[in-house]
Amino acid sequence: MEITKKNFSEELPSILEAVQNASFFAMDCEFTGLASDRLIFPFDTPEEVYLKTIDASPQYIVVQFGLCAFRVEPAGEGERDVPPRVTYKCYNFYCYPKGRTHVFSCQGESMRFLADNGFDFNKLFREGLSYATEADEQRFRAEMKERQAVRAAALKAAAEEDANEGDPKPIESDISLIPVPEENQQQIDDTEARIGEFLKSDEKEVIVGNGNAFQRKLIYQMIEQRYLGKVSTTTVTLEDNQKAIKVERKRSPEEEQALEQQRIVKENEELEAKVGLSLVLQELSKARKLIVGHNMLLDLLYILRQFFKPLPVDYKEFKKLTKEIFPLLLDTKYLCTNAEIKVSVNSSVLAHVYDAVSKPPFCIPEVHPELPAHEYSVENDKQHEAGYDAYLTGLCFLGLVSRFKVDLHDPTKDPILKKYLNRIFILRLADINYINLCGNEPTHSRDHVFYVTFPETWRTNDVVAKFKPFGPVHLNWMDSTSAFVTLHNRVASNTVLKTIGYHTGFTIYSFAQFTQMKLQRTGTKRGRNDSDGATATGSEAAGGIVGKSNGQKEEEKKQKIESHGTKRTADEKQDGDPVGGSWKTVKRTRTTFNDNDNW
Repeated sequence: MEITKKNFSEELPSILEAVQNASFFAMDCEFTGLASDRLIFPFDTPEEVYLKTIDASPQYIVVQFGLCAFRVEPAGEGERDVPPRVTYKCYNFYCYPKGRTHVFSCQGESMRFLADNGFDFNKLFREGLSYATEADEQRFRAEMKERQAVRAAALKAAAEEDANEGDPKPIESDISLIPVPEENQQQIDDTEARIGEFLKSDEKEVIVGNGNAFQRKLIYQMIEQRYLGKVSTTTVTLEDNQKAIKVERKRSPEEEQALEQQRIVKENEELEAKVGLSLVLQELSKARKLIVGHNMLLDLLYILRQFFKPLPVDYKEFKKLTKEIFPLLLDTKYLCTNAEIKVSVNSSVLAHVYDAVSKPPFCIPEVHPELPAHEYSVENDKQHEAGYDAYLTGLCFLGLVSRFKVDLHDPTKDPILKKYLNRIFILRLADINYINLCGNEPTHSRDHVFYVTFPETWRTNDVVAKFKPFGPVHLNWMDSTSAFVTLHNRVASNTVLKTIGYHTGFTIYSFAQFTQMKLQRTGTKRGRNDSDGATATGSEAAGGIVGKSNGQKEEEKKQKIESHGTKRTADEKQDGDPVGGSWKTVKRTRTTFNDNDNW
């Protein structure tokens, strides 16, 4: 079911009810841009990946949010061995910021990708739901309560004045009055005459002041001076969305109170529309139920930032915040790393996972929409529509957990599945490929990993040949002139730096040296690298073995190794993207790197 501002208020009660009654959820998002992963190296830590990701995507936003609420019907008597009955309600929310203060970024490739997959941008811009962070919502509510309190005090004062003195006298002079500019005087005189004619007629009301805000303020001032106690006023919105003033004969205190109640109801509705999609996300957080996503790191980061709170720079604080808002998360892409599943699931792209789990040894139980309006079908493929992808993610989850015969009535209690809860998959990482929201990630020795740079003309065989004496190796290319080399024979790693062969332009670093250079680059970025002293190149400072003569070293200190990054392809959440990067050696006191495209 598509949800826009046209049907949001009408559907909100049923959406909240679906959230309350669901057994688990699947979600997916479409964005205006993807955080660049060119800077993510295979042996980065999860913390480094988190910090790089939030730094590279500060103003991209969610423009479509898909939520599929699955309900596993309780088993009846004698139905323990009968497959569970699963129903769902699926929603596809369009989301667009409201107001002049909201600014966001767009990535050209991502927007074109959405357009190529049928995204309706007209619907987004015209009918997209508003949203608000927790701080914005609190501010909106405080401002509304303040306006209502001011009006309540004015109504009370007016009622007391009517009871004590009868008709109040018009205000003749006031030092706080705004002087009427000459160019506005004729409009004020015409409006005053029009109200006078209205009071002599049988008309029930008259509309005046359809100008700008300052002109309306002058008219309100004139009415308080000339017609206080004779008329009542209300701000109204005309068909062309212009504001105006509705003037009626003086209402009784009871009528004013009834009108105020109507105003309060309308303001609450407007506030609800202003907070918009955030109301659904808040209810999802309150439910404290399992939420399933596929390759959900960006989905999670963007949702937290856009609908709840700014993302903290501190990695532990990020984990704490995530657990507070969404205590039970499962990433099906990480679940696909399970040894039993990997045997049958060759690709973790969402559509490929569904194809795999649709066949033995997996079994997807039958699922049925609770209402036709909520229905999706794999026969009617709508990939990259957030609602459909959420639905497909839920089906993949049901299929994957069938491998372990998980009890769908309470899947989070399953001992196998527990190992995958709250672990968010990270692309590109070679060993620790997840964020553990419930604790620290494990650490691995990387003494068998080496960082090498070489001439651009080299190919894989050229690099592998340098390591031939040490047995089989695995290459992770960084760009056209650098790579990580991982030895299968860890015992041999102790002798690599001492015995590696010589070649002009070839440089090798241990992983510890590579890490040290990264730290020095970070220090330079923060302005801690400006002291005077002896100079050293990156290779010299880190102790790497360099296959160059002294003259070549001095010459190449001044040369920049250009990156040959590869453009992203429009695949499932960046699946299969290559990585790129570059580095530059400069003559300074420490090894330094120029910008975020380095290291």
